[in-house]
Amino acid sequence: MRKGNWIAAVLIYIVIVVYDILLVVGSPLIHIEVEADVTGYYKVSSIGDEGWGRAYMEPGDVVIAIDGASPARNFTVQHYGRIERAESITKIGADGKEQLLTIQKLPLHVSLLSIKGPLSASVLFLFFVVVMGRYRRKDSSAFLLALFFLFTVLAYLGGYTTDRYEPFGRLFFYLSFLMVPILFIHFMNSYLRKFEERFISKPWLVLFYICIVFHIVMRSIRELIDVEFYSYGSTLLILFFAIPNILIVAKLIHKYRKHRLDHLHSLFKLTLIAHMLAFLPFVCLYSLPSLINYPIVSNDVAAAFLLTLPIIYIYMLTTRRMFDVDFVLNRFIYHALLAIIPSALMATLGMWIANSGGPNGIDGIRMFLLFYFLLVITLFVKENMDRRVKKKLGSRLDIRDSFERFSHNVSRVMKRSDLEKALEQEINSSLPVLDMAFFDWDMHQTEVRIDQLRKSERTELASELRKKMNRIAPGYLLTMSRGICLVIGKRQDSLYILWIDDKANHTRFNPDERNWLSTLANYSAIVYENLYLIEGLIVDMETEIQKHSHAPSWVLRLIFNLSENERRRLASDLHDSALQDQIIWLRRLETAILDEEMSEGLRNELEQIKEGLLDVIHQIRETCNELRPPLLMEMGLTQALEQLFIEAQTRMDYVVDFSTESVDGLLDDEQTLAIYRITQELLRNAAKHSRATRVEIGIRLEEGVLHYTYRDNGIGMLESVTEDSFSHMGISGIKERVRSFEGSLDWYSQPGKGLFAVIRLPIHSHAVTRAKEG
Repeated sequence: MRKGNWIAAVLIYIVIVVYDILLVVGSPLIHIEVEADVTGYYKVSSIGDEGWGRAYMEPGDVVIAIDGASPARNFTVQHYGRIERAESITKIGADGKEQLLTIQKLPLHVSLLSIKGPLSASVLFLFFVVVMGRYRRKDSSAFLLALFFLFTVLAYLGGYTTDRYEPFGRLFFYLSFLMVPILFIHFMNSYLRKFEERFISKPWLVLFYICIVFHIVMRSIRELIDVEFYSYGSTLLILFFAIPNILIVAKLIHKYRKHRLDHLHSLFKLTLIAHMLAFLPFVCLYSLPSLINYPIVSNDVAAAFLLTLPIIYIYMLTTRRMFDVDFVLNRFIYHALLAIIPSALMATLGMWIANSGGPNGIDGIRMFLLFYFLLVITLFVKENMDRRVKKKLGSRLDIRDSFERFSHNVSRVMKRSDLEKALEQEINSSLPVLDMAFFDWDMHQTEVRIDQLRKSERTELASELRKKMNRIAPGYLLTMSRGICLVIGKRQDSLYILWIDDKANHTRFNPDERNWLSTLANYSAIVYENLYLIEGLIVDMETEIQKHSHAPSWVLRLIFNLSENERRRLASDLHDSALQDQIIWLRRLETAILDEEMSEGLRNELEQIKEGLLDVIHQIRETCNELRPPLLMEMGLTQALEQLFIEAQTRMDYVVDFSTESVDGLLDDEQTLAIYRITQELLRNAAKHSRATRVEIGIRLEEGVLHYTYRDNGIGMLESVTEDSFSHMGISGIKERVRSFEGSLDWYSQPGKGLFAVIRLPIHSHAVTRAKEG
């Protein structure tokens, strides 16, 4: 969108706003209706409550001149039967005396205060438009949104000029008023185009434009030529405005239902809420009731809801993420439902006290809406203030802090006794209970094992548990004659229960405390279930080991995976703490050497410390790389091994000869990491024990089996003593890794002839298929 379009829109907007303001300031509201009698004189038929005429005129007064001329020559009298935009009126009162009345203009600040609402909106919306034009100038949807804002304000402000009965001001108002929903449709069509969505089709827009042109032409004839023409224009104006808005709301509801499960869900819900907040009060509380001459709220109050538009739609246009509109809406619906009955009761009581129902009960509806709005706002504020107020009142139970603290403590639980300790500590810190106890109970026991209770109480509790066994679940809270019981876990006919004694002040547990305890029990039930499963897993592992005299392959893989997870955690901790601290101290030391004055001896000493720090940093980085191979999965096994060999040859006194077939993508992550770790261990053994000068490593694939060969020219060893040497050479770890994948390891060694090893690992069937296809 070109810059000139933005400037033209803003300039036209400013001109119309200034015109409307001058019309309001230069023409005080007179509010006098006149009728010509049979003699040709114009008599006052009615006087508005808010006009100048209320103070100086009476119904029945005869108007003989307006601005020094006959009333029959006055434009507003001839066209509308009203006196407006006049400077003086000559009248004959009930006493028969002729009197010249001069209509004084109100002070400027008083006139501006009468339109403070639309005037504030015009400045605010103009600011938003200027900001959008600066940062989103090329966005066509932003330009259409700007036009929507500008026409909305022109309609808002124009509504204050219609009572002056200035034809062009009234025509500007009709045009801007009817264009507001049309521009919104254009904006939504443009905005949704990037989501490949269509809001409202072109035939509807053509129909609405025809209605607008028809109404403006008919209104122009009525305003400028024949006041009797198009007498039903006011009704059609409201209908032409209401119908597009009703269609918009219907379309938004349809789009929301269509996209309620995809990424556009929040967009259409927020748009629907914005449109309903802005326009439904005007349509439902002012426009439609005006058709029967009983508006529920004034034009000012209804139009004030338009101020919700710029904030919401600019937020939609500029943000990449929507706030959680579902949460806010659900809270609003909850508070709105709570407020209905109290609002109705207060409105009924208010009307009874006032002893006036107003015309058709309109005053009662207004009072209900006022109380309803205030109650909903109060409930929102109350919810946000609850936590702060409770803290100031010294409430011991802070549910949010308690759950955060308990979640932190329970994350370190490793056995059931730890869980019991965490629960006991949390309850004691939040509630003044006398005592508590944990116990197990099953259906066959006639009493529970709680030493603090009398025998009759233990029997009574067991009987109660037996009766409710089918309904009891973790988190269930059972009230007793003394204390309460919380069910922490349930296994078939067995329950794990926490008994809590009465509070020290001998009061009952209130609803907040009971809900808090039940939630704690649910938290604990999850941990208890995990502990139960872990204990069962350990038993199964011990059984398997005893059955096979050694750990099964799946157990070995589990152990190695846990080991790798711990390596990654340790590498991350080293990198994020120790390494970063060393780098910070190095930078500070370099700064001190460069900036501070010192003796040459001290400078040399600091340089040596700097070199030592660099060595430490290098060693920590190497340790991190060994613990967590960098980019192993991203680079692939072949490149990762080549990089490992380059680094090893720079540090050690051997040469590595590496030959391989393309195996990248054929091994899963666990097998890839296992080959890498085996290679690390063999290279470490070559340097530490074999004293080799040459290492040969080969990898090839043959009939679904990976063959990994290792050979060095080290000192070798006798095969009879090799098994005893394995434990301190790291070879035993290699054997366990190979066995975890159901592979095999064969080795050969003689003194002076080095070490030769062959590892065979079966590859998964799908990987073999890919290799054959390759």
